[in-house]
Amino acid sequence: MYAGERTRERRPFRGAALRGLSAAAAGLVLCLAAGVAQAQSGKGDYLGGWSVSGGLGYAIPSTDEYGNAFAWRLGVGYSPLPQFEIGMELGRFSTTVSQPEPYGAPNHDIASGLLEVVPLCLTVQYRIPVTGTMTTINLLGGAGYYFIDYAMASAPREFFASSGVEGLPDQNVSDAWGYHVGAGLEYALSGWLSVTVEGRYVFLAPDVSGTAKDNNKIGGSLDLNTWLFTGGIKVAL
Repeated sequence: MYAGERTRERRPFRGAALRGLSAAAAGLVLCLAAGVAQAQSGKGDYLGGWSVSGGLGYAIPSTDEYGNAFAWRLGVGYSPLPQFEIGMELGRFSTTVSQPEPYGAPNHDIASGLLEVVPLCLTVQYRIPVTGTMTTINLLGGAGYYFIDYAMASAPREFFASSGVEGLPDQNVSDAWGYHVGAGLEYALSGWLSVTVEGRYVFLAPDVSGTAKDNNKIGGSLDLNTWLFTGGIKVAL
């Protein structure tokens, strides 16, 4: 809705940090993928094995003012114990902020615009083999740091600038720590390749700040709790 009218005010050091983080994660995955593939049982016994995984899906925020959006994730995992896996994940999803009031005036601490979220997370999974199949049920939980960029739409930006009401165009959403829990299924197509489906719930509440009339500071906390549903592949190394 706002793609043609937003004005970006990204922080240069933040953009460089995100690009560097993405490049580093992609480089790590490519290096691991170049290794020699080793067999896995497909039934949860991954002891001592590395893996890489990726998935595409959908993000559904739990608050109505935030729109659903495409999401992706990329991960590297290692199994220090049978049926357990520890992994590092990089992902991304964006959500459009919409307000029911004229010009998108905020009714929950933020004006209409776009939020882009890039999480870097540590995830622990416990794999439960399904007897007689090449399937595991995966229970997961973890925590991570969520890099967040916010761009106010041009309509509320112009409205706030001209009227001097709360929500002048210097609103900022901070990066924040978040947590997640979830579950999924993994089906082994071969000794080294599996397909996966997963659902997780993310607990995320970044701070928002800005300047109101007469230079009074305003702020609050956003409810960015989000459902993430993805499907993808996993390669054992």
